[in-house]
Amino acid sequence: MKNDWIYISVALGIFLTPSAAEADLPGLKEQPYLGYFIGIEHRKKMRFGVTAKGQGVIDPLDDDGKPVFVKVPFQVNFTIIETLPDGKMVRKQINSDTLASEQPANEDPKSPITFRGKVTGDAAFEVTVHPERGGVAVTGKLTDKGTLINPLHFEISLDLKPYPNNPGDEPAKIKSFEERAEKDVLKYVTVSRKRGKIEFLDETNPVTVVGESLSSLNFKTDAFDDNEFEIQTTEKAKITFADNGSKPLWNGFNLHWRVDEGADAAAQRLTITAR
Repeated sequence: MKNDWIYISVALGIFLTPSAAEADLPGLKEQPYLGYFIGIEHRKKMRFGVTAKGQGVIDPLDDDGKPVFVKVPFQVNFTIIETLPDGKMVRKQINSDTLASEQPANEDPKSPITFRGKVTGDAAFEVTVHPERGGVAVTGKLTDKGTLINPLHFEISLDLKPYPNNPGDEPAKIKSFEERAEKDVLKYVTVSRKRGKIEFLDETNPVTVVGESLSSLNFKTDAFDDNEFEIQTTEKAKITFADNGSKPLWNGFNLHWRVDEGADAAAQRLTITAR
């Protein structure tokens, strides 16, 4: 294992473990998903969960089926985006007190699980998690605008921080880090079928490099114990990189998924698998 497991040994299953007493969605009663609404594990490669507060998280697993990191390096956010008159986009805060589901908390569900909630302004959304071979598929939609009058859309964002620690300024440590990450690469396919790749060590802005929306991407990194993650979307939805300026991918990157205007949101999915 590439990262020191000793820090996790006391709290295995912490996996952003919410307090069961504070749960807003129903919560599971046992580790590693204590207090979680949904928990899904795939062949000692990845663990996906939705917390009682409606936060999606993914943990890459090592060969022993244990999380590679103490802190979850891969978050899945379900939210509503409001576009203000000046064009600025604002992520609305989920009101966890509004989260609800007709289904019980479930570990490794065999069928889709749906939950609902509202954000500030009482705009409402619905999320469905589909167990998939090799991982999980998620989808969601805006169901009510509430009191908000500006344009709104439902979005799933992926926040990745493959290497949580900076290699520092010492030449020896920088060299060691570069040797570790030199084979890390992200490959992508755009909606126009253009293919390309970005090395994790290259300082670059993926928005300008790619130039359009993505239909799929995959990446393999030493930080995730060399598990290969693949992210795909259906035909009437798209994935885009967030514009965070120019920096190397190892330092973190963000992706946004949304359904095309006018498309049936229930028929569109964002699929995340690992092998």
